[in-house]
Amino acid sequence: MSNFSIIGKPIAMVDAAGKTTGAGKYTDDLSLPGMLTGKILHSPHPHARIKCIDTSRAEKLDGVVAVVIGSDAPNPYGILPVGHDEHALAIDKVRYVGDNVACVAAEDEATAERALELIDVEYELLPAYFDPEDSMKAERDLIHDNKPHNIEKDYHHAFGDPDRGFAEADHIEEAR
Repeated sequence: MSNFSIIGKPIAMVDAAGKTTGAGKYTDDLSLPGMLTGKILHSPHPHARIKCIDTSRAEKLDGVVAVVIGSDAPNPYGILPVGHDEHALAIDKVRYVGDNVACVAAEDEATAERALELIDVEYELLPAYFDPEDSMKAERDLIHDNKPHNIEKDYHHAFGDPDRGFAEADHIEEAR
């Protein structure tokens, strides 16, 4: 490896002092004129239909600039190019504890936190699944509507010649 100038050589951690002493500056440490603070209201339920969201009290709170719910931001997105089927905020139902239900932008963190407390959400609880095998047997109350067997994403990618690779392999291990 002597031909390489970086690979295999120690590299000085120029940010080590800031990280270890707490003196490092991060995005959360920034405070700029006119900057708002955002907070997200998360679902307390693993699986529930959202019957109603009332944001009126939060919207009236001094210092609140915006309150957004899923129907305000319906455009899907996705990490993978073939999977643009996710939403930033839950629309009609929550699918896990912590699912994003609403978000608030306010002039400061305390106001944003208080605004979250003023958002009223009425849920209709649905059966929750805590075992993947049981979840895949479900025929009703699916976590993701129109996704059979509660399999949210099922992508298959093959590179090269997998059949040939299996045929030439000395050993194949299959497990579930």
